[in-house]
Amino acid sequence: MRKFLGHPLPQAFALLFVVLAVFFALQAVLVAVLQIGPEGLTPALGLLLGLAGVVAALVTVPPARRMEGESLAGLGFPAKNAVRHLLGGIAVGAVVQALVFGIMAVAGWYTFSAVTVNVGSLVIMTVLALCVAFWEEWAFRGLLLRLPEKALGSWWALVLSAVVFGLIHAPNANATALTLVGITVAGGLVLGGGFLLTRSLWLPIGIHTGWNLFQNSVFGAGSTGAGAISETPLLRGHVNGPQLWVGGPGDPESGLVLILVAAAVGAVLLVMAVRAGHIQPPRRKTAAATV
Repeated sequence: MRKFLGHPLPQAFALLFVVLAVFFALQAVLVAVLQIGPEGLTPALGLLLGLAGVVAALVTVPPARRMEGESLAGLGFPAKNAVRHLLGGIAVGAVVQALVFGIMAVAGWYTFSAVTVNVGSLVIMTVLALCVAFWEEWAFRGLLLRLPEKALGSWWALVLSAVVFGLIHAPNANATALTLVGITVAGGLVLGGGFLLTRSLWLPIGIHTGWNLFQNSVFGAGSTGAGAISETPLLRGHVNGPQLWVGGPGDPESGLVLILVAAAVGAVLLVMAVRAGHIQPPRRKTAAATV
């Protein structure tokens, strides 16, 4: 068993299994105790469910350090530039969503009817977006990209993490096949590219936070993961256009506008990662080159 868990791939999937198992177990307990139903989920209750993911992630950090013999920086949590990368990532996520909704607005597919400033709702949704981003980025970039990369190289690890990230969202409300394509592109190119560029999880955590926050709580479009939360978005947004381009109701990730914008931003991040020399070859090629 020790030899099995000494390989990066089994390590990644074993730790990912623990993260998901703890997360879903904690959520089940909260749903049962608080009698949380599928309708009328408040931001505060949503935050409690999001905190379950943070706990699940933190539970697996110590065993990950023991397995790998790494510091927190080696796991993807360096203290250096943490705040700068986090805030920069939030800005990138905000820009992606601004481009998406700006394009739809110019095309006449997005309008808003009112501006409502609910500070309490925005604060809670910001913390919730950060919680979701933290545990998902640890699980899918910190574990399922960073660890397999040691054996498979950056490109194959990127594909693996992106595909699993997309598939894990299949049970979400309103999710379609095109939704999974959109989430896979976002996870593989934008979030994965952010990690490869900086070798830090803080940038993808920030991008993920800004992505969800601006899509749901600023532009008011909802998402497959947070559409059930009865929040008060800053803009009372209305999306009405060709479903192929704008996505389904509460599902912008299934629209070609978002997919193409994410692909373009992700490509830029990956090109920057290549130029920075942060792309790793598969282990076998590295060993062959050494011999």
